[in-house]
Amino acid sequence: MAHTVTGKLNKAATQFQAGESTGFGIRIGEKHYNRESGQSEWTNYKAAVFAKNPNQIAFYQSALVEGAIVSVSGESIKIDRYQGQNGEILTLEINGARIEFVESPQPQQQPQAPQGYAQPQAPQHPQQPPMQQRPASPPGYQPPKQGNAAYQQNGFPDDEIPFG
Repeated sequence: MAHTVTGKLNKAATQFQAGESTGFGIRIGEKHYNRESGQSEWTNYKAAVFAKNPNQIAFYQSALVEGAIVSVSGESIKIDRYQGQNGEILTLEINGARIEFVESPQPQQQPQAPQGYAQPQAPQHPQQPPMQQRPASPPGYQPPKQGNAAYQQNGFPDDEIPFG
């Protein structure tokens, strides 16, 4: 059965040599709300993807950076157990992993135009007619409350709604 996980890389992928290929280790954490304990918890995933082609290696080096959103799929999942400082740690290892999607974070600075070149101007749009005003609400009408009431009733705070 195929498995797919999408998440944000909190650290850049680790690069290692694997014979004639270059490997990239990816770690993804997925946060969810545990209704039984009333706390947020994490499910940790790890995967390795490999490349031989220099262009593919360069792409992985530039794309699998901190902050990138990555979707990884694989043919199976294996539970990896090890002892951490605070007890046993479980990580789900995606076997036969391949990257389905990657979106690297955009640089924060806008590129500067070389001196002597004019910046492109924003297109001019004809002025649009003013919008009509909404009619008054009927007597006794109360607008809906903010937030998702169904999640709030089931114990999910607005900022901790799971996306599972």
